[in-house]
Amino acid sequence: MKYKKIGKGRILRCWESKIKNLYGEIKEEKLVCNNCDNIIGEIESKGKRNYVKMNREEFTYSGRKIRK
Repeated sequence: MKYKKIGKGRILRCWESKIKNLYGEIKEEKLVCNNCDNIIGEIESKGKRNYVKMNREEFTYSGRKIRK
């Protein structure tokens, strides 16, 4: 997934509005990796906003800081 991370800290939730590209599959309200079939996170909602509650053991991440 390509995600616009704002702020410091770990990735615990990925809000739907900040997901740029989704490379995994959604099966039964879970985000699953296409390559290894690991469950990366579960789709949940808070109010009217949807997010993926990330399983920190099942993914790696990298990126760069975007300056405003």
